[in-house]
Amino acid sequence: MLREGGTIKHISFYTSLIQSMGYDPQCALLEIRLLYDGKIRQYQDVPEDIWYRMRDHFHPDNYFRRHICGRFEEVILPAPEKCGS
Repeated sequence: MLREGGTIKHISFYTSLIQSMGYDPQCALLEIRLLYDGKIRQYQDVPEDIWYRMRDHFHPDNYFRRHICGRFEEVILPAPEKCGS
C-alpha cells in the first residue's frame, strides 16, 4: 500500500540495520528505512503496541527481525530519484 497524500514522519535510529522508522496510527502503517540500501519498507496492519515496543526496545534490529519480518506483508517503496539524474 503506497500512502497517498503525505508521508510518515520518521525518527532516526542508526542501528546496524535501521536508519529510521515511522508509524501512522490511523492507517496502522509502519515504515522502516534500512541502512544497507536506503529503501523504505512499509508494513500494513501493524498494531500500535508493536510500534511502541520496537521504538523503545533496547535492540530494535532484533525486534524488527523477530516481530516484523515475515509476520506482516512488506512493500518496498521505489527509491526517490536523485537530483541531476
